[in-house]
This record gives sequence, structure tokens and C-alpha cells, in this order.
Amino acid sequence: MAIRILIADDHRLFRDGLRRILEERDHFEVVAEAATGIEAVQLAREHRPDVAVVDVTMPELNGAEATRQILKASPRTAVLMLSMHADERYVRRSRAAGAKGYLLKDTAEEGLTQAILCVSRGEEFFSPAIANVFSTDRVVEEDRYETLTERERQVYQMLAEGGANKDIAGRLNLSLHTVETHRTRIMEKMGLHSISELVLSAVRRGLVR
Repeated sequence: MAIRILIADDHRLFRDGLRRILEERDHFEVVAEAATGIEAVQLAREHRPDVAVVDVTMPELNGAEATRQILKASPRTAVLMLSMHADERYVRRSRAAGAKGYLLKDTAEEGLTQAILCVSRGEEFFSPAIANVFSTDRVVEEDRYETLTERERQVYQMLAEGGANKDIAGRLNLSLHTVETHRTRIMEKMGLHSISELVLSAVRRGLVR
């Protein structure tokens, strides 16, 4: 039986490349492609793939938050994160969200099929260059971002991407008042005083480009 795969990455050419790699192998079937984090969650809910290959940095909903919601919508889906970054913050955030693996994009052509096979069996897979992240029990400083609710994280990212309150309300099917309330709470929890500070904080966390 083929392993059913969802690919989520905002770069069309990269998605095409992953599809080509996978379709050249037996027993792999790409059932859906997503260009945003929100779209990835919707397609995971619809298709219930065996494996979701998810980019760490995506519009509207970053990879870690998308992973959390994908696993709620489709608990049997194994998530493999793809990233250009070997930074410890990304790796730990992805694993905490429930991802089974983390593959660096510059090794994707050689390691993708092995990584998918591993996570589809319930095993973990991490690129050798980042495996040492888990070799020590370092204490990671608490991040105020972790105090945000799931919905607040969505609004936080969309604000950081330049979204207006009205546009965010429409995209998330919320009232304008609800979005404004979320924005106020986000600023309070994060200790921020302006949208420019919010954008900078999101960039520093690697949540937006």
C-alpha cells in the first residue's frame, strides 16, 4: 500500500521538486499540496495523509503551529519538518509541536525518502547536522510566545506579515472585534508596544521572513 503524502511549502518550484523525487519511487503517493500553513491544516483534515512534509516557515501559520493543528485534525499523520535552518530553536519548537522528523532542505534530495519511511513507521528522523541538539539536556529560556493561545499565535503571525485587522478577521472567519481583542492580548502577553516591535519579535523567532 502506498504511503499517502501531503506537501506543504510556499515555494511552488520546491514543491514540484519534492513531488518529482517522490513520484520516482514506488509506494509513495502525493495526495495534496499546500502553499500556506492554514491550507496545510485544511488539506490534512480532508485527506488524512500518512505523512505531512511541512516547511518550517510558511505564510499565515508557521510550520510548528501547522503541525499542532494537523495532528489535532489527523492524529495518525506523521509530520516531517523541512527547513533551511539548523538552528536549535526551530528544531526544538518543531519537536515540541509533535513533528517526528526534521530534514534540512539542502539534504532533501538524498534524505527525503528515508525520512518519510522512518516517520511513517512511527520512528524519528533528524538530519545528522542537527542530531546533537538532543544530545544534551540544556535548559531553554522560557519564551513569552509560548504563553499565547493557538488562535493568538495565528493572529500574531498574520499581524507580523502585515495583515490588517479586517483582512485577518475575514481570513480566520472572526469578527473584527475578536481580532482586535486578540491583538490587545498578544501585545500585553508579549510585552510589546507597537506593531513594529511585534514584527521584529516574529522575525527574531524565525516565524516570518
